[in-house]
Amino acid sequence: MKAKTMTTLNKQDLQAVRAALENRKGVLLAEIRAALADSDDTQFRAVLGGSPGDSSDEALAASLADLSAARIDREVREYRALEATEQRMGDAGFGTCADCDAAIPAARLVANPAATRCVQCQEMFDKTHAGQAHGSL
Repeated sequence: MKAKTMTTLNKQDLQAVRAALENRKGVLLAEIRAALADSDDTQFRAVLGGSPGDSSDEALAASLADLSAARIDREVREYRALEATEQRMGDAGFGTCADCDAAIPAARLVANPAATRCVQCQEMFDKTHAGQAHGSL
């Protein structure tokens, strides 16, 4: 295992990343809470009109429920990644690419605080891991 180099982020960069991270966590938490509140099927009763629908209405309601569950799952995974980022922020290697050890620009970390790869390595990762499942319903 290669030794991580010292972070290249200055104090101001780290503060900007931390602020972006806290902001994103707040947005995600609100979205997760709202989605969970809606998951009691209130929006699906409107599709069914309050009475038993035909099979296409039921299929639509099931599809909407699946989409809602998938959205919640994605948001929870992102929230957990942000929490892991908070833990790593004090590490010497924070802000360096997990694959090539290059510095990850502060602007990238502000835009995506959970980024663990530089743009080039992330593009390569996305190409080699395209279509792989990130979870299930």
